[in-house]
Amino acid sequence: MAYEKGLVATLAELEDFYRGKHAGDVIELMNQTNDILSDVQWSESNHSDGHLTRIRTGLPEVYWRRLYRGTPPSKSQWSQVKEACGMLEARVELDVAEIELYGDRAKAFRLSEAQAFTEAMRQKVAQTLFYGDSNVRPDEFNGLCMRYPAQNSPHVLNAGGTGNKCTSAWLICWGANTVHGIYPKGSTAGLQSEDKGEQPTTDDEGRKFQAVVDIYKWKCGLAVRDWRAVVRIANIDTTKLMARKGDKDFIDLQALTIQAKNMMPENMRSKAIWYCNQDLLTALELQSSDAGNIHLTYGEAFASKSVPSLHGRPIRQCDVILSTEKAI
Repeated sequence: MAYEKGLVATLAELEDFYRGKHAGDVIELMNQTNDILSDVQWSESNHSDGHLTRIRTGLPEVYWRRLYRGTPPSKSQWSQVKEACGMLEARVELDVAEIELYGDRAKAFRLSEAQAFTEAMRQKVAQTLFYGDSNVRPDEFNGLCMRYPAQNSPHVLNAGGTGNKCTSAWLICWGANTVHGIYPKGSTAGLQSEDKGEQPTTDDEGRKFQAVVDIYKWKCGLAVRDWRAVVRIANIDTTKLMARKGDKDFIDLQALTIQAKNMMPENMRSKAIWYCNQDLLTALELQSSDAGNIHLTYGEAFASKSVPSLHGRPIRQCDVILSTEKAI
């Protein structure tokens, strides 16, 4: 789809919108190296420091009507919240003398450095999408774990693990009315870069030298507009993932994932995506070899072949999801 301001769009669509500008080139690099960030849809906030939005908490009353009898008015229930945006920033300083060594390949060298910083920022944003906690780190936005924090929270399924060697699986339906990323009003979506040119800087001992400086910034946040659009399977004990069916410590991932997907309304789960780390994905694939177990298939998704699909929805490997989560 073509991007229009005010609507949600993926990084790929935003890259196309900004094509011809340096920001677009950087966004394209990010889109090539990350999975979950390719799926998130982004929308411009209605405030410069965040997004004031309404979360639906209840459906309106509807009535059967008789002839010549009126219908009582009703409305849905909403709760108004303000979602915060954070500002991620990196400063690149390359010694002018080193740049000169590369001659006509200087641009390529600087681009290679840009890719390294881009990858670091990509990982940080993806990590914050899950584990951001503004109570502990005030400059971050709150991630999904802060919104689905306990066993008795809505749409949290307890896998029974204890201790601090657990992981989570997530089923998420991205969209304008479900879950989406945000960026501040009046700003540019995605990662922005500024070439500050040659500037004096100092080394660790305070001695000055000339450096070429680039600044990278990414202002973003997360809005969960409908809590039903996310399901978390928490407390999956990673020390027991290799147990096979019939073993004492076997974790029945088939039963857990069926329960999780059925928690989500059908119109959402038909568009949802699974996210888990390498350890859990390996366990899912191994359990799929047991007769009558995991409903795992392989097909085309995300412009790739042989993508694993669980109960009809694709799985993204997302290694920012820890295998050392503390049980909730």
